[in-house]
Amino acid sequence: MSEQPLTVAIQIGAVSFHDEGIEPLLDLLQEKGAVNALFLATPTWTRGTGGRQVPGHPLPDHGVQEYDLDWVGGNYAQMRPEYYRGTFLGPVGRAQEHGDWDLFEAVLPAAQERGMRSFAWMEESYYAHVRHLPNFVKVSEIDVDGKRTHTSCMNHPDYRNWWLSILEDYVRSYRLDGIAFCSERTGPLASLLSGSGYTGCFCNFCRRLARERGVRVERVQAGVRALRDWMREDSPSDGKFVTAWRLLLEYPDLLGWERHWAESQRSLYREIYGAVKSIRGDLLVGWHIHHGNSFNPFYRATQDYADLRNYSDFIKVVSYHNCAGPRFARYVRGIGRAFLGDHPEQANTEWLYRVLGYDGTQPPYEELSARGFNAEYVRRETLRALRGVGASVMIWPGIDIDIPTGENEARCTPESVGAAVRAALEAGAQGVVLSRKYSEMRLDNLEGAGRAVREFLANR
Repeated sequence: MSEQPLTVAIQIGAVSFHDEGIEPLLDLLQEKGAVNALFLATPTWTRGTGGRQVPGHPLPDHGVQEYDLDWVGGNYAQMRPEYYRGTFLGPVGRAQEHGDWDLFEAVLPAAQERGMRSFAWMEESYYAHVRHLPNFVKVSEIDVDGKRTHTSCMNHPDYRNWWLSILEDYVRSYRLDGIAFCSERTGPLASLLSGSGYTGCFCNFCRRLARERGVRVERVQAGVRALRDWMREDSPSDGKFVTAWRLLLEYPDLLGWERHWAESQRSLYREIYGAVKSIRGDLLVGWHIHHGNSFNPFYRATQDYADLRNYSDFIKVVSYHNCAGPRFARYVRGIGRAFLGDHPEQANTEWLYRVLGYDGTQPPYEELSARGFNAEYVRRETLRALRGVGASVMIWPGIDIDIPTGENEARCTPESVGAAVRAALEAGAQGVVLSRKYSEMRLDNLEGAGRAVREFLANR
């Protein structure tokens, strides 16, 4: 990997450029946040990356001071029909909020004039597609009971081809600098053991592929139903943990089912990486590894950095320090209803801290939501990722700037944001990604990030 300049990227959506103007906004991002790269959110169908502030949370101190309650989202770039002939989904999903306006066409020239790189920030938003787009019900997952769900199947060939069509359209049509792909999914076993009801997909494509990988699908179905019954049982005679382990011994194909899920995600990543590189080898391609990587040891086991490095130029490791407190507390409550239901929350918190490598560095359970995590968490997650990928892949930790939290829960400050940025860079990260989206950030906290970057550069 050739030497790359320090990357300071920010995730930003179309509405911010409409509300604040392209050139004034780019100047502000450089001035306040030391930003030199844009993660331009398209396509997106979720409030985590698109639209203004999440309704009900305080509006930031910039932009239009009202919620966009009718926001839907979609693809904010043009869609050229010739690229979508390999999927029955076709060129569906063009965003309607700004008419025919094209985010890339409008922003890329002004960004290039300022020496800012531009990435297509592509959130799979797999749980939102079928609500708005024609024919997406035909690529939705089928659960263990044979029912269609609201999630899209990543093994369905038309779903994959639709994503590859969007990518080819982008890469051939625009002078982008890279692709940042986000798929916030968690596998079925990791979900069930953590208190979620997700079972995985049992459509014909998934069943056939799982069998090819040596999984006995009928035993998986029986095991999933047994785990669901276990979740509903309040006090099994041998306790939650022992009973769960007994079920895994009885239904070992559940482990194969989880491995099948993980390999399906990895094969999608490999296909995307190869497709982009075959068109433009100079583009950077990387992945967003979602926040469950910091909380859920079963999910973490599926996100092997040593494997990811074979088809990655960069990895955005989500290390959102502030909202990590409330989110970790929710996860602790979830496993308290599932495989760790035999112990109180503080004991489960301490166990997870040790397993995940945060021992002695983060708040006790009763203070998690109010305090959040500290910068030491960012440092440790950065170091873990760097050890996993070696020298071949850049690590750009995602830094929390005002990701919404609940009433009486932790809030970002310029000092806490700056400390998180410094922790990532001092640990050896080759950049940071200011997250989740500019339209929910306060300017003083953005400035805290920029100040930390400049201080780091001045001192190294």
